Amino acid sequence: MKNSDKIISKTRLENLLNKMRGRRVLVFGDVMVDCFIRGVVERISPEAPVPVVLVRAQESLPGGAANVVRNLLALGARPEIVALIGDDRYGRLLKKELDELGCGTAGLVVDSERETSVKTRVVAHQQQVVRFDQETILPFAEELRERLRQAIISGLDCVDGVIISDYGKGVVEEELFNLMVGETSRRNLFLALDPKVANYDLYHGVDLVTPNADEAGQACGFAVTGETLLAAGAKIKECFSSKSVVITRGEDGMAIFPQEGEPVLLPTQAREVFDVTGAGDTVISVLTLAASMDGVALEEAALAANLAAGVVVGKTGTATADAAEILACYERLR
Repeated sequence: MKNSDKIISKTRLENLLNKMRGRRVLVFGDVMVDCFIRGVVERISPEAPVPVVLVRAQESLPGGAANVVRNLLALGARPEIVALIGDDRYGRLLKKELDELGCGTAGLVVDSERETSVKTRVVAHQQQVVRFDQETILPFAEELRERLRQAIISGLDCVDGVIISDYGKGVVEEELFNLMVGETSRRNLFLALDPKVANYDLYHGVDLVTPNADEAGQACGFAVTGETLLAAGAKIKECFSSKSVVITRGEDGMAIFPQEGEPVLLPTQAREVFDVTGAGDTVISVLTLAASMDGVALEEAALAANLAAGVVVGKTGTATADAAEILACYERLR
């Protein structure tokens, strides 16, 4: 396995980023709301040995598969979303925010039995103190499955690529996954998957799968280290019948296993890491936009995605990277 010494030229990077603008991507998966409560800790509670966070700011952002949408929009793409939301305040907030951002939301299906997933993080001095989740994970009715099925078929009519963003909340299930694989294959559309451990038995027939090192290890049955990377990449290709694999490794960068050719290691492009929340969403967004273009190799797409990841981990919260920030990161590293 070789360490990449390939450096994308500024002209080529600018060309790729320009071509990302206006590309259509269908995102299918689990949406949620990411809430952040930010403050400072100045004392320990007299009631229990826990920090008291003095709240300074609060914000709510589209999360999960909806954060993939945010990343696509930041790069000028035109995403559509197919997902379930609850008939509740957070579901309505999520749809409103996605509409205002410019995402197509005709594929958002309301489930009156489901609570919209919400992850609330309490952050003090750039450190996460605690996270609490509100969600409902349950099978959905056949009527809802049919509405999702129709939304998928309709959404595939005019897109350049598809991302399945699985957060294990129940939307990515066998029948709909198989439908997506069959329809994208029939239409010759690029299909990328961000996997979740709970659904490993479902996965097959995708163009690209992007586990992180922990997820890759759970798929393989052994820890993914520098010594086991080659075996891990081959095992995941086999398990998921995926044409290519990208394992994201945090501060160790990325391992690229293309459909053909030698695997490649890319070092991280992050100068400082403040928060890795949502970094995987950034990576799969850039990879899909680039790799779904004619004439773009996976390694080249990964070079662009690696730069974007270097931008978002230097921010706090669920962040995105736009073309200007990616180019600025490139310039700093030259």
